[in-house]
Amino acid sequence: MSPPLASAPAAGAPAQLGLGPRIAYGASAFGENLAINSINQLAFAVFNLTLLVSPVLVGVALALPRLLDLFLDPLVGGWSDRLRSRWGRRKPFILVGAVLAAAVATAMWYFPADRTPAFYFWWLALGSAAMAVAYSILIVPYGALGLELVSDYHERTRLMGTKSVLHKASGIVNQWLLKWVQLAGGGNLVAGGRLCAPVIGGTIALLGLVTVWKTPERAAAAHGPAAPRVSLLQSWRITLGRFDFVRLCLAQILIFASLLVIDNTGFYLNVFYVNGGSMGTGAWMKGWYGTAMQAGGMLAVPFIVRLSRRIGKKQTLLLCITLLGVGGIAKWFCYVPGAGWWLLLPSALMAPGLVAVLVLIPSMTADICDLDAAESGARREGMYNAVLAWAIKVALSGSIFLSGWVLAATGWVTGLKENQSAETFFAMRVVFAGGTLVFAGLAAWLIAGYRVTPAVVAAAQARAAKRI
Repeated sequence: MSPPLASAPAAGAPAQLGLGPRIAYGASAFGENLAINSINQLAFAVFNLTLLVSPVLVGVALALPRLLDLFLDPLVGGWSDRLRSRWGRRKPFILVGAVLAAAVATAMWYFPADRTPAFYFWWLALGSAAMAVAYSILIVPYGALGLELVSDYHERTRLMGTKSVLHKASGIVNQWLLKWVQLAGGGNLVAGGRLCAPVIGGTIALLGLVTVWKTPERAAAAHGPAAPRVSLLQSWRITLGRFDFVRLCLAQILIFASLLVIDNTGFYLNVFYVNGGSMGTGAWMKGWYGTAMQAGGMLAVPFIVRLSRRIGKKQTLLLCITLLGVGGIAKWFCYVPGAGWWLLLPSALMAPGLVAVLVLIPSMTADICDLDAAESGARREGMYNAVLAWAIKVALSGSIFLSGWVLAATGWVTGLKENQSAETFFAMRVVFAGGTLVFAGLAAWLIAGYRVTPAVVAAAQARAAKRI
């Protein structure tokens, strides 16, 4: 077992944090996940199948706003690193971001009726852009706050574990959004969305307020007088010069892609291949197999936290990625006509791999922040989390963008629905199962080369102490 690392990520940061503050911090993980998925989970069903926007254009509308993040995320991260206010560095951003995300999530579904598919494409694109701005303001400082809350090497994993449990609880809600909206609207997804949107928006805003109100922020003095001041561009370059961190970011993108690039193909297989075109049954099963994935992730968190103490964070992450590949193999055998509850098995197998991204990669990033601080003398959690958050959003939106093209490449024709050719359904199954295996394999290769350990960080800190 790796020894605990005595580090000081921020002035006054404790080695451990009580359950109450950990839950308060994790509350916004529930909210931010709900914010982004209130659009992503419903976009194809509403804008493609109901409003007749092509699946490729739906993917474009969801993905293009991510170009904003390339500029906005490092700007917000660097700004929050430098901010000095009576409310702290991170909390003002978290509050503003949560309120804006709540407003967008609510307004998104109040589009006018009887317009053209082109109009609805632009509505979705502009709404997604507005959510991208709100999400950056929320998620970048929020993640940075988590990186600097505690100083103990293994306690960081426990903090991220608590956050991940709440993130996965939100994930369960997300899996039932389509069914909830369908029931609320009596089968009319547009009417149901308008009934449900205010509830979603209010929840996002309330949970952001809980984090701001109840989470301690002890990093106000992280940039002491001796800390060197660098420009945003320099800070960005230094961050990307940490090759172990780049490995984490790329692996994170690939792990999310192993699910999301082909997730939409899986949903269409579920409705039109497994369940013969029944949207009601397909939405029901989507809720259940999504719940299996999110609940499986929640149950895996304590085991991941304990296992990382025994065998290390890197080895635990590699084991969880292996389970992603096993889940990909299971997809081939489970997504067949009349499969019923067998659809839950691939999701349950993949659950530990997906939650490990949320538990271990932020914890490993915090270790890299300590290494960087020991070598440079500056605390730059905001910039590191800006890049990490941008990688997540590249994975999410890039996957959604590709998912529309992937679905089209399989030969899918929206008007045919369950009457697709046998060749199309076969191609969809190959993509759905094989895509997971390929992406998971690439992620494992990247993580295998990761080199930051407690000993490496401790040695850097010892060298820094001698220079003082």
